[in-house]
Amino acid sequence: MFSYIFMKILEKRPERYDAGIHILSAGYITKIRKRIVNDYVKPGMEMLDLGCGTGSLLIDAAEAGAKATGVDISEGMLAVARRRITGRGLQDKITLHRAGVVEADGLFTENRFDLIVSTLVFSELYTEERALALRQIERLLKPEGIFIIAAEVQPVKVLKRIIHFGVRLPLAVVTYLIAQTGTKPLNRITHEITRSGLNIINEKRSFLDSFVILIAQKTTHAISNDAGLPELVSVKKDRSFIKALWDFVGRWFPNPVEPGLRAIGHPNRTSPVLLTSNFHLTVRRVEKSLLNENAFLLVAPSNGINVWCAACGGELNTHSVITAVKTSRINERVDHRQIILPQFSAPGINRHLLKKESGRIAIFGPAYAKDIPAFLENRKTVFKHNQAKFPLLFRLEMLLSMNGMAWMVMGLLTLTLKPGLFFWLSAYFWTAGFILYAGYPALPGGSGWFKAAVLSVVEIVAVALFSVFILQRSVFVFWEMMLMGSAINFWLGFDLRGIVAGSPSEAEWLMHKIGMASFGHIFSAGVYSPDKIKQDIARCNNCRICFLICPQGVFGIEDGNNNIRIKKKWACFACKACVTQCPEDALLLKRKMENIA
Repeated sequence: MFSYIFMKILEKRPERYDAGIHILSAGYITKIRKRIVNDYVKPGMEMLDLGCGTGSLLIDAAEAGAKATGVDISEGMLAVARRRITGRGLQDKITLHRAGVVEADGLFTENRFDLIVSTLVFSELYTEERALALRQIERLLKPEGIFIIAAEVQPVKVLKRIIHFGVRLPLAVVTYLIAQTGTKPLNRITHEITRSGLNIINEKRSFLDSFVILIAQKTTHAISNDAGLPELVSVKKDRSFIKALWDFVGRWFPNPVEPGLRAIGHPNRTSPVLLTSNFHLTVRRVEKSLLNENAFLLVAPSNGINVWCAACGGELNTHSVITAVKTSRINERVDHRQIILPQFSAPGINRHLLKKESGRIAIFGPAYAKDIPAFLENRKTVFKHNQAKFPLLFRLEMLLSMNGMAWMVMGLLTLTLKPGLFFWLSAYFWTAGFILYAGYPALPGGSGWFKAAVLSVVEIVAVALFSVFILQRSVFVFWEMMLMGSAINFWLGFDLRGIVAGSPSEAEWLMHKIGMASFGHIFSAGVYSPDKIKQDIARCNNCRICFLICPQGVFGIEDGNNNIRIKKKWACFACKACVTQCPEDALLLKRKMENIA
């Protein structure tokens, strides 16, 4: 039973999820669902499915007479579930909520459910998230209520563990390469369930002990074992040579650290609380900027992706921030209610919902970590540091981080097939890369592909002229060199505009045109938007939030009356930060406001 490893790939295609997981598990997941319904679902009972996905279990439970409720964080999954539920005419028997697992306590009252089920979810949660979820499950269950969990686990016996690791590793690598994410087998889930106050009454494991179905019950005298506030994550835990190296050679792939709360310096109950994503490089840079401060740093789960990409791509969202706030229990550690968000998180976080669900009042800090100390000293300084910048040093960093792995693959193939070319190809690769990345602002054209094409034309003409006039040979005698150089240039120019200029991704534009939805977490056609921002002046109250958070400086202050107006519409690439944050809905994308002048 290793098919659940591919679950993260299937989640990217919600409409195909059920069929895919059924085929890959040889029907095992379907059998688990049927067994739960047959053995534990009773007519009239209240049932909750945490991580309900496309609603298969909910539908079966409702048809068996239960009043079913589902919670899932994926809008794509819930959209499929709604269509299926409507098609079956079960709207009155099934209720759906979009929320993270640890947000369930805010949705329901205590002692609400007779049965709570979670399948293939807990292996996606980190330690404190699981602990909080289990405490909430214990509170939501009625006395004698049942909790059923089906999850991937670490085998206990050494031989089975070795076999499990050997079989799982290549499958996990494939999943990571395609979806840039994965799951972790649990190794102490029985202890964690017992610690939450539930009593395990049945346990069934697969042949290799790598998959478990646990049945736990809330007894009338059960008391959650809450050992107090969770431990702070050690700052030293982020200091990894391998992760630091991966920051600069493997930027195509996520590089996560453990989410959670870190104490910087010696914070107290009045110290500021800052938030960032769990991308290793981002966390290290924020920690470095806070070396002389006393503050709490809350690292939210974002699948190991940097703040801006994660916020625009949906990985750093309101639910992940709520999860981080609740699992860290930061509200019990400080007396104030403010949380400082990175400016680039604005596209993904609904401040109103965050305040409602977590009690935290969100304010946006500077765009870059180096400006945080100045911001903490004087909150108004953020207005000086609120635009994205792409200086030479940044472009050279991106040259290495976005092309290091490609060079290694190319080098390995060259050394294997034709070792004599290794040095020359490597020299050309990095020279061409330097020209395109360092010279990006000066090269003609606005497209990375166009700039790469210009470079290729110049090189081809130069080689042809050298061949004809110096060597007195045919124009295309070095056609292989011309072709290989052009191929390298095309790779280096691929999505160059999106990488070093903060412009719409050309890769996502192409995917949008050909109808391709996504490529793992790297590219998503759903992120691409050809629209430009428009302003409903009648609604605008000049709160200046758009001016504060726009990374491209689209908004400005109108001379004479201090009104906020769109000044550089051409600079907008529809990141949706201003749309998300505008309290008056005065800013929308063009096609949603065709009637507005």
